[in-house]
Amino acid sequence: MSISATEDQSKYVKNLRKNIWEQFIKQEFCLQRFAGSDEDIQFYTRFPSYKHLMAFWFLIEPWIHKMVRMSRAKLAAKGNEEMMISASERQHLQPVDEFFLFLIFLSLGMKERDLAIRFNTHQSIVSRIIAMWTNFLFTVLGSQCIWLTRQKVQAYLPEEFMDFPDTQVILDCTELMCQMPSSPLPQRDMNPSHSSLCTMRALVGIAPHGAVTFISDLYRGSFSISELFKRSGIAENLTEDMAVMVNKGFLIRDCCECKVYSLSFLSKHPGDQATARLKMHVEQVIGRVKQNKLFHGIVSLSQAYSINQLFVVACLLSNYQNTALVNKVVH
Repeated sequence: MSISATEDQSKYVKNLRKNIWEQFIKQEFCLQRFAGSDEDIQFYTRFPSYKHLMAFWFLIEPWIHKMVRMSRAKLAAKGNEEMMISASERQHLQPVDEFFLFLIFLSLGMKERDLAIRFNTHQSIVSRIIAMWTNFLFTVLGSQCIWLTRQKVQAYLPEEFMDFPDTQVILDCTELMCQMPSSPLPQRDMNPSHSSLCTMRALVGIAPHGAVTFISDLYRGSFSISELFKRSGIAENLTEDMAVMVNKGFLIRDCCECKVYSLSFLSKHPGDQATARLKMHVEQVIGRVKQNKLFHGIVSLSQAYSINQLFVVACLLSNYQNTALVNKVVH
């Protein structure tokens, strides 16, 4: 009887602990709270499911400790004790929740103050988390070669491109509005009243099956498409047996040695179902890299100094957040 009572009591304590933990998770704004809802995961992070997100997390997790060490080393080099204390206080957020915070910032464009309230921390800590994860993902993901060989592009070529089988990449120009200092101020001076708006433009290359294969730097100013094409350096990756597909207004034939397919000529055949499917497919491909709401509005001055890295990280993440738009062709 004594043994039976002990077992019952043990089960009761176990269930009680489980209930307390579940109630705690429901009150905390953290990744684990949304683990049971793929719909919420997709809303906050753009990853299609919790399982998909964690698969990516396990890829980068082995490098996390290096990121923390590098961050602390930089703070120590500056000799700023106050910043070191803030960095240690930041550890109450688990690394996976820091990553979750960064994804929300990128995907939904939430303000740092809003994130600080949700994650029950200080706004300055949120700012440092964003800066640290931007630099970390830019380094880790940027170390991978994303340009695909002609053979790999062909292996995943969607049937919408069967009339254009030599298409290597779809080119699109992305524009961002960003606050920039109106005069050369120190980086620590982030007063919005000392800023002005400017347009930033970048060239993005996307394979027909949806993978981002090229990202140029962001250029400030009103460059023409042809000038942007020349500055980007993508011409070095293109050979005469390749073709690029561009939208209306991409006047690059004079500065490109390979074949150029312009979607503007397709508008002459609006009733062609194959043409309609191709245009819809291209729009879907381009839309993948424009879904991050951070870039839908005006990027704040506090992020202006890392805007190029943020943009590259957003584009590279789309390769992990999305699956191919076609199954691999089996030859």
